Amino acid sequence: MMHPTTLEITCAVATAIVVVSAMVTDLRSRRIPNALTFTAFGVALVVRLVFQGWSGLGLALAGAVLAPGVLLLIHLGKGLGMGDVKLAAAVGAFLGPMMAVAAMLCAAVIGGVLAIALLMRRGQLLSELFSLFLIGLPFVKVKQPIDPPATSPAVLTMPYGVAIGIGSLVTLAVYAWLGT
Repeated sequence: MMHPTTLEITCAVATAIVVVSAMVTDLRSRRIPNALTFTAFGVALVVRLVFQGWSGLGLALAGAVLAPGVLLLIHLGKGLGMGDVKLAAAVGAFLGPMMAVAAMLCAAVIGGVLAIALLMRRGQLLSELFSLFLIGLPFVKVKQPIDPPATSPAVLTMPYGVAIGIGSLVTLAVYAWLGT
């Protein structure tokens, strides 16, 4: 069994702190603060540069590009806020390209599960599934039940930072368990 390096421990702990902070703020306000994501991104670059030199900086930048790229491809640019994209970039910078892609794929699966749970909670799951079969039939409109008008827009959105956080933590746990 391989022992984790100081870099791996540092990046794992920092990632955990960042994603837990992002999950809490995203759940409370449906926002992920720039102060968190920009600081995390900067720290990740410095940590990688200090421990791995220029190649580490390159790995951090590759992870920072690939992580949000994977999410944007999966979602076709829809449904993600800029805070989610910046959080993915910060996480990618800490994890590096390979783990970042794994974390974002895991986040996408978790995001799908959370979206289904949210639709079920709102009583909209069947109408959403039915509307999937009606794509391309412009004359058919499906009415979706919405809560009373007092419902704020924040209640109608899904805090995707939670999916990114859980996906990142699961990826870190799996990598630690596998000993890689």
